[in-house]
Amino acid sequence: MAETFQIAIIGAGGISGAHSAAAKASGGRIAVTAVVDPSEQAAAKLAGEHGAQAFADVAELLKAKAKGTVKFAAAVVATPPSIRLKIIEALLKAKVPVLMEKPIAHTLADAKKLTAMANKHKSVRSFVAYCHRFAPPVVALKEHLAAGKIGKVIRIENAFACDLPGHKDKWFSDPKRAGGGAFLDMGSHSLDLLAFVMGPCAVVGAVFDHKWKGRTETAATVLLKNTKKQNANLGAGTAAVVISGWAETSRFTLAAEGDAGTLIYDYEKPEEIIFKDLAGKTDVLKMESHGIRFTKQLLAFADAVQGKKKTSLASFADGLSAAALGDRAAKLGKAK
Repeated sequence: MAETFQIAIIGAGGISGAHSAAAKASGGRIAVTAVVDPSEQAAAKLAGEHGAQAFADVAELLKAKAKGTVKFAAAVVATPPSIRLKIIEALLKAKVPVLMEKPIAHTLADAKKLTAMANKHKSVRSFVAYCHRFAPPVVALKEHLAAGKIGKVIRIENAFACDLPGHKDKWFSDPKRAGGGAFLDMGSHSLDLLAFVMGPCAVVGAVFDHKWKGRTETAATVLLKNTKKQNANLGAGTAAVVISGWAETSRFTLAAEGDAGTLIYDYEKPEEIIFKDLAGKTDVLKMESHGIRFTKQLLAFADAVQGKKKTSLASFADGLSAAALGDRAAKLGKAK
């Protein structure tokens, strides 16, 4: 077994819990040794779950690392995107590898700055945490498309939507702090997921909806097409649809339509993919649950940092590509 990979978690808010649980589920491969958050209570609570040290900010964390009073090999950055520039810059300068929560940034300008930082510090591994790349059913669906399970691929659809009324009064829907709403939050996952499954894409059209006055979008419907042939069954120009929502009935699905059948993955049925042929006959393909995706992602991060070169992790360049698509869609969505 490889040596224990020690990490610092920066940001003790909601998403940090997924990374914390992933570390606990790693069978001892991952250990959280430090937690950073300006909220003393939040930092202490998360640190206490791991027997880790708590810090108020990254400067304090790096000072302790330099003194040898805390040890960690890399950092998971789980802060709001609007405050990450200085955090990432400090970590990369200190030669600390980074796995940063999605989206890469709240604006395209910041996404470009972060990618430039990563390029400047190429010897330091840096990734964006697009966890759906590690969901077993997503990986399997991609493999089935390449193998011709549904023939020539006609269309891929991804919907990440649910009712989140509490977001109306949180930073998530504040245009200045978040930079975008349902589409930036959920759609950024979709854009990277599509790039992972069908290669680079271009935005063809978009329609956004705003339920909450003065806040960010609560719904987005975006049409894309891929720009590069992936294999004999997935050519350039294949259509894709992204549906994102914060104020509608829960739907988390990935579906691929082909001229010989359909593959449907419903995240609410995490251990199966449904194949339906042209006559409507269905077959259930059993899968490992997507619940393992955060642990698989963290393990891939450990492997990448500790020397294994090939990885499915999203690079900062991948994050920038998603940000550019998101920016294009947002402009089209506002122009309706």
